Amino acid sequence: MRAGSRFLLFAKWYCAAHIQQTDVLVSCMKINQLAGAILIASGLSVSGVAAADEWKYSLGTDISSGAYGDSEDTEIVSTPFTVSYSPSASWTFKASLPWTSIEGPGGVVPGGDGGIVIGPGNGRGNGNGGNQTGDEVVITEESGLGDLWLTGTYSLQPIAQQYFVDLSAKYKLPVADEDKGLGTGEADYTLQAEVFTVVDNFTPFVTVARKYKGDLPETELRDVWYTSVGSGYRLSEIASVGASLDYQQAATAESDAQTEIFGYYSHKLSNQWTGMLYGYLGLADGSPDQGFGFQVSYRPAD
Repeated sequence: MRAGSRFLLFAKWYCAAHIQQTDVLVSCMKINQLAGAILIASGLSVSGVAAADEWKYSLGTDISSGAYGDSEDTEIVSTPFTVSYSPSASWTFKASLPWTSIEGPGGVVPGGDGGIVIGPGNGRGNGNGGNQTGDEVVITEESGLGDLWLTGTYSLQPIAQQYFVDLSAKYKLPVADEDKGLGTGEADYTLQAEVFTVVDNFTPFVTVARKYKGDLPETELRDVWYTSVGSGYRLSEIASVGASLDYQQAATAESDAQTEIFGYYSHKLSNQWTGMLYGYLGLADGSPDQGFGFQVSYRPAD
């Protein structure tokens, strides 16, 4: 992810009801992810049933900018590559690794599925702060591989043939260079539940997740709750749009909670290719001011 999956992930049981899953995972650095991370998916109603032993490859870029309550903006660019494998109609496994560039005053711990902390911070933002004095603001720029996220999702049998539930577990393998501030150097994990249904062309959903974060040497990172409420809307058999309102608790005692509005447009380019454009606006100091990105996914032909 924004990282993560952080938007609607269609259950394979829904595909068996003549709706083919065409999800597009976004591991945003909205972390947002950033988040992402975090994870975003959109479903498009077309004929056919999702097959088992299905592979999918996704590549995209997420760009965000915000002060996060600090005196200067932090800009984050994340380009995640994601591999997804579905061995059966119930299980989906994903691995996502981003290339990340970040520029800012430091001490920023964005939300979502990541943990970026670059530089010492100036004590006024979402970071560990206090290591710079007076009005001094040092802008740092770093880039490199981010953390590797591994995700397993189990799709339950539909409830009353109209309510669908996906249960996910995510684990962050801390491979990012913590000396560069591209990661915390600590393992994180997330437990997540998504519930959705279908009403005509609308797909309303609710996502709830608990994120467990490893502490930094000088900063205690809190375990946080994340929730998202929204809906997708099918424009045609090859296109859909959607929007959500996302909230996450503050990760540190000094930082602010995150509230964001997210929207996307997804288009099925062919039987193998799907593209998505998305954007988001922050409504709280703990969120980026704005961000946008795109994702392209490829499924090999049977």
